[in-house]
Amino acid sequence: MSYLFKYLKKEPKLVMIVTLLTIITSSLRVTHALINVSIFNALIKLQIDRFFKYVGLDIVVFAILSIFLILLQIQTTKTVQYLSIDLRKDIISQIEKKRIADFQKKDTGIYASWLTNDTTTIENQGFYNILQAIQIITDPLFSIIALVQFSWTFVPLILIVSLLTVLLPQIIHKKLANAGLSTTKANERLLNVINDSLRGFTTFSIFGMERQLEKRIIRTALSVANKKIKQEKYQAVANNLAGFSNIIGQTGIQAWTGFLALNKIISIGVIGSSGNLSYNVFNSLAVIAPIWTEMTALTPIFEKYHLNNNQNSKQEGQQLTDFNFKSLSTENLQMTFDHKKIFQHPLNIKINTNEKVGIYGQSGSGKSTLLKIISGQIQNYQGSIRLNNIEEKEISYDSPRQTAIYIDQTPYLFDDTVLYNLTLGENFPSEQINSVLEKIDLVDFVNQLPQGLNTQIGEGGASLSGGQKQRLALARGLLRKKSLFLFDESTSNLDKKTALKVENDFLKQKDITVIFVSHQLHEENKDRFDQLLEI
Repeated sequence: MSYLFKYLKKEPKLVMIVTLLTIITSSLRVTHALINVSIFNALIKLQIDRFFKYVGLDIVVFAILSIFLILLQIQTTKTVQYLSIDLRKDIISQIEKKRIADFQKKDTGIYASWLTNDTTTIENQGFYNILQAIQIITDPLFSIIALVQFSWTFVPLILIVSLLTVLLPQIIHKKLANAGLSTTKANERLLNVINDSLRGFTTFSIFGMERQLEKRIIRTALSVANKKIKQEKYQAVANNLAGFSNIIGQTGIQAWTGFLALNKIISIGVIGSSGNLSYNVFNSLAVIAPIWTEMTALTPIFEKYHLNNNQNSKQEGQQLTDFNFKSLSTENLQMTFDHKKIFQHPLNIKINTNEKVGIYGQSGSGKSTLLKIISGQIQNYQGSIRLNNIEEKEISYDSPRQTAIYIDQTPYLFDDTVLYNLTLGENFPSEQINSVLEKIDLVDFVNQLPQGLNTQIGEGGASLSGGQKQRLALARGLLRKKSLFLFDESTSNLDKKTALKVENDFLKQKDITVIFVSHQLHEENKDRFDQLLEI
């Protein structure tokens, strides 16, 4: 519950407007019920003028109530959406704090579920419910005040039935909460399986096993369905327990009203209105237990985000004050995975500023791993690696990225424009962008696109060739004016002529340090390297 209130505090103005509108609508509902008393009394007494006077007034009140109900619905939706945006910001903030290795411990489908399914659940069961709770307070409060005006004897009956309405559903509260959590986890698993299966469609197809796509997803979907059915079973029992006491309360109020009217303690006109007023009281109380259950069931969802953890592991350690690359050295550097050593021999390397270094070796020799260690992506290595004469394990996770840019052999391209994939949302001068495009030989390609840099490239750069994707990734790296460039097979998808040109563009730069990793370096460029290292 504390999590929900935390977000209400983030949007105080919106919540205040919802509260004010709720108070107004509750008071208008009660006003409508009180006017009905006068209408029935006038009708019974055949006071026609008085009858039409109050009917007209009731129509006006009902029209005003309708307007405010519309405003309340719109404002509630607006408030919930802004609260959801605040929640997504906080979730994304926690994801952003993760190191790459920690991020990769979970499938991307899990994170997608956090930002979609989970957020939708919190919207419906959390934010909407807690705003509805305002009405749960105001409707009974105003209605009880009105009933007491008729007779104080309504109070004991209201209290007894209210206790039944609130307490009866608690019998099944724990089971409902557990079922809700189980359904949430199952939905998360389903999204993970769907993403994983669709990514593996090519594999299914190669082996002629396309039907496995359906079987795998449907098997998990059936598990979700069974858990949802179980949750709904408990929800139905809880709702009907509350509904049972609700009916008893309304019936009891109306019966007692009839008794009081027959004994001329109250007017006969109160009989009709007491039903409406008691409905306001007991119907509101009947939903307390269900929405309380729903809201408390959200606690495990919030807790898995660790929203209260303000610690950023990426910033732990020594912060570099000078991001210009000066030197890199390794001493007996080794990496172990599944009790197997990655490098054939411990690495002892020394690289100085502005040097151009070529690293080659067979597949699986650890070339890519070395670059990931240098760039700070991997930190669980043995031995020593010093960047600018500082042990990398002692500096913050973010520091190497301020100095070095890592360019992957399989670059990820976003389903967005060419420009966005170059800049990743940063602002760069157009002259700088054009200069980079020229260096990477992309000018003609961009000019031929229907909307130039603003052309959409599709999911994963579907409209681009492998070479175009690679050059776009290289251009993205070159835009960032770093002093150390790490190329992990970055020209492998280019034709030899283009690959040589791109490599030469970087090798001839005098003010940057370049480390090229390849299973086989081009013979034509070997004399341009200051160092050639085989691992």
